[in-house]
Amino acid sequence: MKNSSTTNSSKSKDLKLVSLVAATVLLFSVVAVSSSIAVFADTSSDKAKDAKEKPKTGKDEKAKKHVKATKASKTETNRKAVQTPKQTSTSTVEAELKACQQKETGREKYECEKAVKAKQAASDSMTGSTKYVIGPVTFYYAGAKVEKGGQKDIVNLKFTVENTGSKDNVTLYCTGPAACNYSVSDGKTTYRYSAQDFTNGQIVLKPGASRTFNMLFGPAIGYGSYVDFKFDASKQYTFNVNEPWGTGSIPLNLK
Repeated sequence: MKNSSTTNSSKSKDLKLVSLVAATVLLFSVVAVSSSIAVFADTSSDKAKDAKEKPKTGKDEKAKKHVKATKASKTETNRKAVQTPKQTSTSTVEAELKACQQKETGREKYECEKAVKAKQAASDSMTGSTKYVIGPVTFYYAGAKVEKGGQKDIVNLKFTVENTGSKDNVTLYCTGPAACNYSVSDGKTTYRYSAQDFTNGQIVLKPGASRTFNMLFGPAIGYGSYVDFKFDASKQYTFNVNEPWGTGSIPLNLK
């Protein structure tokens, strides 16, 4: 009986030892698997982070650079478009005035500079003006305002004229109040000028050429049945052209 009891005790110890070993192995297996999962998770997270932070290359980077270059090009073009007209106009006038200095005599230099400045003045006066075509000549009118002084009314009319319709020279004539192809009318009374700046009573326009002139209407001058210019806001005034090459009337819209 004693030997049987000892054998059972020995078997029980062996069973416990086997169970303990099995439990230990299982525990190490769980720990190892957990560690592997954690390492895999960390590695995946790092790869995702690296992929997010990695700068774009290849086609995406080239496309981005192309967009930037296109925007920069458009900005530069717009800047030039704004500056070019002013720079071109100024440089052209300066070049023409510089060319005048190559003339041999002082008189020629003066006449050259005068023509260049007159051309520039005519070009400036066309801006914002209303144009009226009479025969081969285009009249540019920017409007005028009547000045009242006591019993006298005065209006200074400024026109830029351009030969736009003839291959020959066109001449505007106004040698005096009695021999002037230009006047102002209110539909009932015709007024003759008090002063004008026609050179020697005429303005000669070469094909494509332009010039600015002034005519002042106010106190009557000269001999004949002339009357002082008197402004009436209820009336409509016109500037009348009566030349061999064309006739017409330009509404003045005086204020």
